Amino acid sequence: MAEAAFSDDGKYYSAISQDGRLRIWDTETNVLKQEYTPDNHLTSPPSCLQWINVSTSNSPRKGRRKSISEQESSCIALGTTNGVILVYSIAQAKVESVLTGQKNSNVHKKVQCLDWHRKYGLISCTSSYVVEWDLSTANVKNTHNVNINSKKQGDSVSAIKIVPHNHNTTSRFVITASSQIRLWRLDDAEATVVKCFGHNASPKALLTLATINKSCWLIEGSQNERLLSFWDVTITDDALPQQNGEEETPSKRQRKKSISAPTVPTPTYNFVLEDAPRIIDAELQTEDSTTRLRLAACTRSGVIHYYGHNINGATTKPIKPSVTIHVTTADATPLQLSCCRLPPAGDLVIGYSSGPSVLFEKVVPDLKTKTQVLIRGQGKAKKKQNIEAKSKEKTSNTVTYVEPMGGVNRKRATPGGNVEVSMESRLANLSIDIKSRSKSAVSQNLTKLLVQGLHSKDKNIILTVLQHDDPLVASRTVSALPADYVPILLEQLADMATRKTSQCAAVCTWARALTRAHAALLLASGARAGQPLAKLLTILTHRRSHLCQLLNLKGRIELTLSQKTNTETDVEHQPVLQYNDSSSDEEMEIERYQSESEQSWGDDHDVDDVDGDVNDGNDVDDVNDGNDSDDDSEHSEMSD
Repeated sequence: MAEAAFSDDGKYYSAISQDGRLRIWDTETNVLKQEYTPDNHLTSPPSCLQWINVSTSNSPRKGRRKSISEQESSCIALGTTNGVILVYSIAQAKVESVLTGQKNSNVHKKVQCLDWHRKYGLISCTSSYVVEWDLSTANVKNTHNVNINSKKQGDSVSAIKIVPHNHNTTSRFVITASSQIRLWRLDDAEATVVKCFGHNASPKALLTLATINKSCWLIEGSQNERLLSFWDVTITDDALPQQNGEEETPSKRQRKKSISAPTVPTPTYNFVLEDAPRIIDAELQTEDSTTRLRLAACTRSGVIHYYGHNINGATTKPIKPSVTIHVTTADATPLQLSCCRLPPAGDLVIGYSSGPSVLFEKVVPDLKTKTQVLIRGQGKAKKKQNIEAKSKEKTSNTVTYVEPMGGVNRKRATPGGNVEVSMESRLANLSIDIKSRSKSAVSQNLTKLLVQGLHSKDKNIILTVLQHDDPLVASRTVSALPADYVPILLEQLADMATRKTSQCAAVCTWARALTRAHAALLLASGARAGQPLAKLLTILTHRRSHLCQLLNLKGRIELTLSQKTNTETDVEHQPVLQYNDSSSDEEMEIERYQSESEQSWGDDHDVDDVDGDVNDGNDVDDVNDGNDSDDDSEHSEMSD
């Protein structure tokens, strides 16, 4: 099933949209060249397409030699769900012919896939039949039944491919993908199984052929698997019909028995993908007596895998891609890759979606790295900068005057005259008292800021708004909050309640304002608002259960700290006071002792000693310690 394809020369790319329209892009200029909407695109939309070449005959003028000059024009065959095939001309931009097959009832079914070859013409397949068409007469040539087990579920044909050959025979060979991949030989109205490949194909199979010299290879994939299989489908002499005339046409029972005999168990190569493929393309080249395979696969995840492999023998080990190509913008926004093509001689052609359009580009795969990232397009940051720069340019050239809150009294304007604000009103606007202004503008700014933070999930912006622990500001801000952001705000409040106590106090203020302003909405929201409310109630209840313990602990800590400070002050001041008192007492005692000794000795300073010396207190005999009785008696005798 092919819903998108390149033309043979690679100049055009066509795709079927989801609403059943055919769109054709010019790959050289990246322009949507044509768009065609079928008449019954809603009841019987197109299911597949195929590029074909139709010969056009131009009759000569009168009086000249009778000759017919044939030219070919590129057309697109569109298969629909009601079995009708539309041949759309690119040059004339209209449907040239309609293939209905009215005489054959087996044709009036959904067209699963189409294929065309210059030598064998156009063929289509339904779930059970392969139909050969004559484009010149718009009639059916032959119809072949390719459904072996009609009762088996999932045995319908989902893809078909014509296998070219150089043998001298009128037989045609086709490959069908159903419950198994089979190679058929078509002889007039008979279809014979030549080879059966031991591989289960999905309902959405992708088939492509690569030919070189006399060899033909099949690359098979599906839109449900992350694997590509590589098979050798070269037509040999064993596949040709026998030439003797005595051969009888095989019966239906013999035809069924011959299916299980020629079976190829495993493919020659297997290629691993990151995701299921959407479009695959392959090419074979001969380089120095070696055959090199170039394979490109566009996946559903929006990347392209490129493989470069030399065909030499067979291997069961899966082959990884040589390089994976991504396309992103400057701000790391990935662009979806939708198609790829390998021209016979040239670089890889890729197509990626950039908004509503599809852009095409030739790329040289960098085989030195495993991942090749192409930066294309314009990022969001650059677009915002350009918009801001343009807005600044516009605002820098214009001057606006703001009217005062009470309004401006203007005179009645004359018809055709300009209304201007007087200079007195402008000066009055500049002298407005700031305190008299209401806080409605501030609350509106907080509401916009809160909506912006909730939309972008920026915690810094949310905390900037919710840290205002003012009931009036909270009620005004929450009352203008849109209904979609109420459950999101509850989740943020529940998250803040698990943090510091200061934030928990602000959470209580905002939760009270939110429940008062949006009580009806919270009751009608059900589980969406009930879970954050239950979480918030659980957190606050848990905090309240520990409040008494925390208050007791706080009181004890404050009491301990106060006692500690008092003891520290006493210890600091007491030594100073003691030191000062002791020093003053000692000085007073010394001074008193010195004064008494001077008075006692001052009366006797004229008395001489026995030995004639003046008593100066320095001789040993002159010292009276009060303990020697001899000294006392001698002293008394001298006094007498």
